[in-house]
Order: sequence, then structure tokens, then C-alpha cells
Amino acid sequence: MRNRKHARGLSLLLCAVLLAGQLGTTIYAEGTASDTEGLCEHHPEHTAECGYVEAVEGHRCEHIHTDDCYTDKLVCGYEEENMEPAPDSDAVHEHTKECYELDCPHERGEHDEDCGYKETVEGHICGFICGECSKESEQVSGNDLSEQKLPETNIEKSEETAVFVLTAFEMLGEKTQYQTVSAGTKLSELDLPNTLSASGYPLENDAERVPEPVTITDVVWESDTEYDDNAGLGSYLFTPVLPTGYTCEKDVELPEIYVRIGAANVVLGVQDDVLDVTFNDNGSGGISMDDNEMKEAIATALNGRKEDSITIIKLTGSVTEITGYNWRYLLERYKRDSGWNNLTALDLSGMTNLKTMRNDTNTVSHMITKLQTLTLLNNLEQIGRNAFYGCSNLKLQSLPGGLKQIGGSAFKDCTSLALQLLPKGLTQIGDYAFAGCNSLALQSLPKDLTQIGDYAFYGCERLKLQSLPDGLTQIGDSAFKNCKSLALQSLPEDLIQIGESVFEGCTSLALQSLPKDLTQIGDYAFLGCNSLALQSLPVDLKQIGRSAFAGCERLELQSLPKDLTQIGAYAFYGCTGLSSIIMESSTAPTIFSSTFENTNTGLTFYIPKNGNGYDSGNWENLNTVEYTPISALVLDRNTLQLGPGQSETLAATVIPTDASYKAVSWKSSNTGVAIVDSSGRVTAVSIGTATITVTSQYGKKTATCAVTVNTPISNRDNDYSSPRGSDSNITITPLKPSQPDSPERTVVETPVTVKDGMAIGTASDDSTWEALTRALHTARQKGREKYGITMQYSVTSAVVYDSFSIIIKRATLDRLTDPNNGIKYLTLHTPIVNLTFDLAALQEIQKQSTGDITLTVARETGLTGDMLAAVGTRPAYRLTVGYTGQDGKAAFVTSFGAGRVTVRLAYKPAADEQTGSLFLVYSKDGKNTEWLYQSGYDLSSGNLTGSTGHFSVYGVGYKPAPTYADTVNHWAKEDINFVASRNLLGGTGETAFIPDGIMTQGMLVLALGQLAGIEPTAYPSGQFSDADAAAYNAPYVEWASSKGIISTGEKTFAPDAAVTREEIAVMMKQYAAVLGYTLPIAREAEIFTDNNKIAGSMKSAVQAMQQAGVMNSKGNHLFAPKDTVTRAEAAAILRRFVEIVIDPSAAGDRR
Repeated sequence: MRNRKHARGLSLLLCAVLLAGQLGTTIYAEGTASDTEGLCEHHPEHTAECGYVEAVEGHRCEHIHTDDCYTDKLVCGYEEENMEPAPDSDAVHEHTKECYELDCPHERGEHDEDCGYKETVEGHICGFICGECSKESEQVSGNDLSEQKLPETNIEKSEETAVFVLTAFEMLGEKTQYQTVSAGTKLSELDLPNTLSASGYPLENDAERVPEPVTITDVVWESDTEYDDNAGLGSYLFTPVLPTGYTCEKDVELPEIYVRIGAANVVLGVQDDVLDVTFNDNGSGGISMDDNEMKEAIATALNGRKEDSITIIKLTGSVTEITGYNWRYLLERYKRDSGWNNLTALDLSGMTNLKTMRNDTNTVSHMITKLQTLTLLNNLEQIGRNAFYGCSNLKLQSLPGGLKQIGGSAFKDCTSLALQLLPKGLTQIGDYAFAGCNSLALQSLPKDLTQIGDYAFYGCERLKLQSLPDGLTQIGDSAFKNCKSLALQSLPEDLIQIGESVFEGCTSLALQSLPKDLTQIGDYAFLGCNSLALQSLPVDLKQIGRSAFAGCERLELQSLPKDLTQIGAYAFYGCTGLSSIIMESSTAPTIFSSTFENTNTGLTFYIPKNGNGYDSGNWENLNTVEYTPISALVLDRNTLQLGPGQSETLAATVIPTDASYKAVSWKSSNTGVAIVDSSGRVTAVSIGTATITVTSQYGKKTATCAVTVNTPISNRDNDYSSPRGSDSNITITPLKPSQPDSPERTVVETPVTVKDGMAIGTASDDSTWEALTRALHTARQKGREKYGITMQYSVTSAVVYDSFSIIIKRATLDRLTDPNNGIKYLTLHTPIVNLTFDLAALQEIQKQSTGDITLTVARETGLTGDMLAAVGTRPAYRLTVGYTGQDGKAAFVTSFGAGRVTVRLAYKPAADEQTGSLFLVYSKDGKNTEWLYQSGYDLSSGNLTGSTGHFSVYGVGYKPAPTYADTVNHWAKEDINFVASRNLLGGTGETAFIPDGIMTQGMLVLALGQLAGIEPTAYPSGQFSDADAAAYNAPYVEWASSKGIISTGEKTFAPDAAVTREEIAVMMKQYAAVLGYTLPIAREAEIFTDNNKIAGSMKSAVQAMQQAGVMNSKGNHLFAPKDTVTRAEAAAILRRFVEIVIDPSAAGDRR
């Protein structure tokens, strides 16, 4: 039962006729039939023989269901009022009227005189075919339709004929859509565009039907009646005749142009007028429905005219928003019983500055039935809360291109809304925004969308989304509930939780997998999704809510993840596709008696041998069989060097060897560099680095190998020739390059519980012993035992926290400090702060403390004075090592003697912050500040890193570098900010740094002295004859000479001489030795092709800098030792040096 104007019916008929001509199928007209169709001079009027029947429009039923329309039969799936409650006092389901079966006579077609129903009488096209007219031209000029031939049956569509299905048309401009012209205006003078902008998809076999923009050319227009340019008055409705190859999808209406001769333009079919309302003052949004600015503006515009004479309200004004009672009063003019009996359209095209509208009065009307046509400008940015709530007849097909947000309930219950696309700049869709819009058939969402609110698309049964935007991070509860046509194949990878009832009742949902970082699935999340056939769940999943997968008959899970701690009541109720499940967790998740109710009677759970909790807590009632789980995976090597095209096979060992399930999978982090097959065979593809990871199928244990693909060194490249041409055939064989000295790393996961933002846990002594034993075994196999072990405790929790406290038992601390165990570093890894203790620091803690120790990091919010000025709103933490003294009182280790602790604070810099200007700062009293100049921000890890010998309050400080005009787009910009903010290198003027200028010896010793924090007055100048005693760098030259950082002869230094690459390598190595820094050997030594050009006394320094990661080759294995160093290159070297001495593990990171 459709309630359409005559012109709307004609539009649909045109689409139907066009489709018939293009697809070669027989179409018989239904609905409206034009009384001019088939008439010509040979058939001036219809007769019984021609078969013409005029259509009669109907009216839909406006009956509203009451309690009497529902039976007592429940259809919601919850037969009992008090079902078993889920943990944590989950709410019990409460029945509403929608829970009961509908039995209404109006639904069965038994209407009465009060519901407004009138039946549509179908029409039939004229069947007369005029033999004379058919001989005339098939195409007439201007905007008339070409002659339509009746389609023949059984005609196959040519393979060369492409059909493009239109899903939406772009709105025409107001001046085009509504035209008022004077008498005598010719048809050719009307604004009837020959191009139309639209969206649609090509009709091709097996092609994905995703709408795309299209411009239709060669468009002609047809009037509903013959256009008469001699008439003094008249009104016409023009619709386009689409070129061959285009057709309309069902319910898509053609654009319309309304032309009126000699009077103001209105929508055709109503013989009344437009109400022009001037609205320039929104105020506070009005006080009430009786006291608001909109009411006054409309009353002024009416000026005695009758309300039922108005068909369009058109607003003109300069306000940027219409809110509160002002908007509500305007919208309720379109209410069913408003008295504005002929009002159907709202035109906001005159509100040139309007950015948003919303009804924030907390009261809405459900019967805004009169609004059918809406005109908006493209500069609208937000359609706010309740804006068009309940506009059930609004037939909007597109939204303004500038729209960024759609507010809560903005289009709720707009049952006729037929949008095909949403604006590409849209970022947020609010709660209930499109709830109940059961005509909405979107096939895609904007790529910039990041947030979808609760119940946003609830009940949108025709929604046909195939995917969601990659940037989407939040999907609200019940967002897609009962979207029966939703056919998503995947979800955005950044999702970490799926809320309550998000996809409940989505019977077409066909997800192949869930996001890998997902940790929580909420109550009822996939209830009734009977097309869902998942075979696995994400490895980090920790909670599955009540009835989460209830009714998912095709679910074929093979295992449940190792970190799973809780499975709610009825979670897998009725999942009859489950046959066997391997439980990867050593500790049984919490379940309920109903969790696996009504599943396959033969369902078997394979539980880990010696697992905890599988003999109670409802597990004892399930069919369980023990298996031996994998405790670890070990590779035969953790580094691999290959040349392009070369291959080697990695061997993975399962521990213990009698594990029940030994299947593993292999993956490369960069297939452009190296690929790996299912047997572990690694093949180099191109130069670069990649990480090969092997993962056990069950338990998800992993091991990794770092693969480096280098340019192969040919025999010629290995030949180092004498400078003399006559000796060029003499070959010197280079020494075998030295190997990296990085320790073997082993990881122990440390679970925590979170309360009031504080994560609390204990490092397991058993896990520590197992990991240590495994790491020592691996190190011995590789011959790397002498390089030691790094033990890492990784704190794991699904709950966000901003502080943590980890207990290390005394027995565990003794293991870590035992020299025979080879521990070199202990790392405490968390998402907010990482702490790495060297062995000396651990031994000092052991020496000073008694009993167990507690490592605590607490978010500090009470900063004052200089510390507050330095940190601002950036994070700061109080770091402590606590223990219970022999007197029974709390005590702390504050200083670590000769030991060092590397502190890493997670931080995301603001858009306007220079990463090179970030410092680690500390304060003993939370007030006075010390800046750690030897600290820096690492982009790859997102951490600010520094090294310390004591604990207090540490935070992220910021001291911006000067702004240099010549470094804005320079490759070393952040390196320059680093040295400039620390006063290691300054500019050559207020606005210039000269990054490509020459680095002199005087500049370098100044930078090193500043970095060391020397006191210049302690080094009086005068030792060197060529160094001006008054020069700014003279004390630093004296210091560098006295420490052996520079070597001189005959009391000369030449501070203005350029520094070469081999010279800076020597000076940096000497500087490290003077300050007691041990340079790590993190990389294999590179054999430079120009090694013979490096001075003999400098080769060891060059190799040390290269293996530490401070300096690299300049490409093609060339070191270029005699090249001068630029100021930018020096900045990069100084920054890299600082990063490595404060965090040796960073040395292996190539830049």
C-alpha cells in the first residue's frame, strides 16, 4: 500500500520500462498508468479494446498497535522470567510487548474506517499499437521521450550491453529543483541539466555490488503534461529520461524538477503556497513549546494566513544552529494532528550558515508523519540529537557532503528513509541514530568513521553492509541488533571488545574470523547468528559473556584460548556444531551449568594435564579427556643471515617432547624481504630484515628468528687490493667478523588483577625457573651462553590500569642474582612503564632488602613547582622498590649503587610536540626538577627512555628546540631538535642551523662536554697555541684533551678543522670509555669494501661504532672514512649514541 503522488508513480514506471528494455524481460505495468499513454491522432482516446485501466492511489494503514494486538505467546526466546543470572549481578531479561506474538486484524488486512486504509487499484498500460506512428522517427527533439516499444519475450541481452544500476541521485540545487518563470519562457530556456550525479554499480555476474559515484550524460527530461510556453499560468513536473544502459534499483526515485509559470513555485499536486520564515535568533533554544523564537518567527510569517494552506516551510536566516524548543516547535508542525493539513516539505536551503540542528528538550513526538521532502545545504556539519525522530514518511535519499556527525536518535523510526550512501567525511554515528529505519539499505560506511553508538542501526532489516571501516574503534551495545540482512565478512582489526547484543539476531552474519586483539565478547553479542561458522577465537580473548553465541548452530570452534578466564551462562547454548574443544588454558575458566547446555551430546573437552580447576565448578559435569600441552617452542637459531635467493630451513622443537598436539604454523613479518613455508624453510627475497615466527596451533606458544638479507659479497668484493697497480693481484683475506653479544631473551607472562586503577600481581617462581632453564639450554645450543640472559616479566590484563605493583619472592630474587644463572638484565614490561634492571642493580636490591620485594609504579598527580611546569599534563610516576624491614615496617631501596635501571615511559606526543625535545625528568620531592639530557624518545616503541641509578618521581618533560627555517623538511629534523634542545649544538643564527654545513672539531668537543655535564671553569684554557683562550669552546677542548678524547701534537688542535667519519668514530669511542659506558656488540661486523682506506689506528673504533649501531655504511658497504661529517649527520650520531648507552637493547634497531 503506497501513498505516492501521481508524479512519483510515473517515476517508478519509467524505471520499470527502462529496465524492461535493457534486460529483455517482459514487464506489465502495475500501479499508476498515465491517461495519455498510447494516445495519438489515430487513437485519440482509450477504448475497451486497448485494455487501458487507470490506477487509483491508495492509503496506508495508520493503525497503532495496542496491548490487545498481542497474544500471550512469547517469541523473544526467553521462556522463563527469571533465567539463571550471569556473574557480577547481570540483569535478568524483562519482557516487553515486543516479546509477545503479534495477532492484529490490521496485519491480516482486516482494516476499519478509523485506520485510514484505502486499497490501491492497479492500472494497466494501453495496448494499442499504431502502425502509422511506428513508421515515424523513434526520437523526438527537446525533452520528449523517445517512443517506447513493448518489450518482446525471450530476447537475450547482448553480452556487449552493460547495465549500470543506480542506487541514489545527488540532490539538485534549489534553483534547479524549484523554478518560477514568466509566461512565454521557452522549453529550451528552462534549467534542465543534461548531466546528473549519482551512485550505483555495474550489473555483472559475481561482481561485488558496492555503489560508486557516476556522472550520467546525455540526459533528457519529460514533463508530466505538455509544456505550453504561451500559458499565463501553469505548473509542470519534469523527470529525467535516462540514457540506454542505466536502470534504477528498487525504490530509487528519479530526481524531479518543478516548474511554475507566473506564480511562486510549490510542490505540484497541491494548489497552495510556501511559507517563508525568517529566523535569525536561536537564543538559548527556547524556554518551552509556548515560549520560543521559532514560534514567533512562524507566527510573523503566517500573518493571518491559514495553516492548512501551507505545503512548504522555507527557512531563511543567519544562525549557525537551531536547537531545543525552537527545533522541536518547527518539527511538530509536521505532526499528524498539527492542523497543518497539507504541509509535506521543509526547505532549509536559505539557512546559509547553519551547521547543526537538534532537539535537546528530552521530549520527542513519535508522529511526525507529514514531513516527506527535506532540503539541506552541503555545509551542514551535524544532524544532532532527535533531529528527525519519528519522521516516518521522510524519503531522504542523500545527506549533505559536509556532514561529520549524526547524533543520538537523529533518524530514529524514520521507516521510509532510503539513504544509499553516507557522506564520506562522517566520523560519528550516535546512539539510536538510525534505529527502526527498516528501509535503510546501506552497503558501505564512510572510511573515516570511528564510532558507532548504542542501538545505532537497531532493527535495520535491509542493511547490507559487507564490511566496516578499518579505522572503526568503537561499536556500541546493540548497534546492529536484528539487522537480518547484515552480511559482514570481517571486523576492523583495531577492535578490542564486542559489546552487549552488538550482532544479536543478525542471521546473515558470515564472519570468517574475529579481530586478533579482541579481549572481550559481551552478553548476547552473537545471539541467534545462525550463519556464523567461526573455527577459532582470538588468542588474547579473556571473557565471553552470557548467551554470547547462543543459537549459533554452525559454530565449529576447535579450541578455546589460553587466556580465557570466564564464559557466561548460556554462552554456547544450542551450538550443536561443536564436537570437540581443546582447552588451551592451564587454569579452568569460570563456567555455569548452562554454558554448554543443549549442545552436541558427544561434545568432548580436552583439558591440559595437571590443569587447575577442571575437576569442579561445573567442569566435572562435562565430558573431559586429559592431554599433554606444549610449554614452549624453541628454534635452532634466533638469527639468520641470507643473500637474495638463498634458503635455509629452521627447526622448531616442541617442549615437552611428548606433547599431545605438536602442530605449528610459520609466518614472516615482511614477505617482501623473506618468505617461509609450512616446513620452516626460509627464502630470502630482497635486502632488508624480517622476523620469522613459529606458533603452536594450541596454546599459542611462539619462538622467533631475526632474518637479515644482505647483498652477497662476491670474490671480487672480498679482495682488498694494494694501492700499487703492480700488486693488484695480491688478495688479503679478511678476518671472520665478530658476532653480536646481545643476551638471550626469555619471557614470563605475569597475570594481574586490577582494582581502582592499580594492577597487582606476583612473578611466578616456577615459571621463572622454567623460563630460565629453557633460555640457558637455548644459549648453550647456540654457543652464546657467555652473553647471558634477559628475563622479562610481561604484565597481562584485559583491564586498563595506570599504576602497578609486582611482587618478586625472595627465592625468585635469589635465582635472578645467582651468577651461575647468567641473568644480565631483568625487564618488567607493561603498557605504561617498562623497567630494565642490570645485574648490578638487582644485586644491590638483594643486598639492601630483606624478604620479598615489591616493584611499584604509581601515577603521580600531585606535582608542584618546577616539576609541574616541566611535565604539565604529561604522565609522571613514582617508582619504588619496597620491602618489609626487620623491624616489621615498610622500607625502600632508593639507590642502586653501581647498578643502572633503564626507565621507559609510554607516551604519545601531541601533534605540535617535537619528539627530539622530549626529556625524562625526575624529582625527589615532586617539586624541584632534574632534566636527564641523556634521555630520548623512540618512535618505534612509543617510549621515552632514560637511565638512572636511583628511584623517585619520573615524568615526561618537554623543552622545545629553537625553530630553524632550514630544518623544517630536513631528514634529520628530529635529530637536530634533540641536540638543539639539549644545547649540544646550536644554530648559526636565530633562524638557521645550516644542517648540511661542516662539523668542526671544536663543535664536536663542545657537544661532548655539554653531554657529559662538565664544569667549564674546572678546565682553564691555554694549552693549545691554535685555540683562542677566549673562545666559547676552549674549556671543552682542554677537557677533551685531558681525558684522551682527542689526540694532539706540538700543542696544536685546529678547532675549526672539519671532522671526518673515521675521526668522529674514534672520538665517540674514547668518549664512551672515559664516561664508563660499555658499547654493546649488537650487530655482526660489516666488512666495508673501502676498509683499506680506513686508517689502521682507527679501524677498531669504526667497527665498534658500526656494531653498536651508532654509525652505518653509506650504502653498498662503503664507510667513506675520509668524508667530512655534516652538522646534521653529527646530530644523528649524537642522538643514536645517547639512545644506545641508556638502552643497549636499542642497538640492534637499524634506522
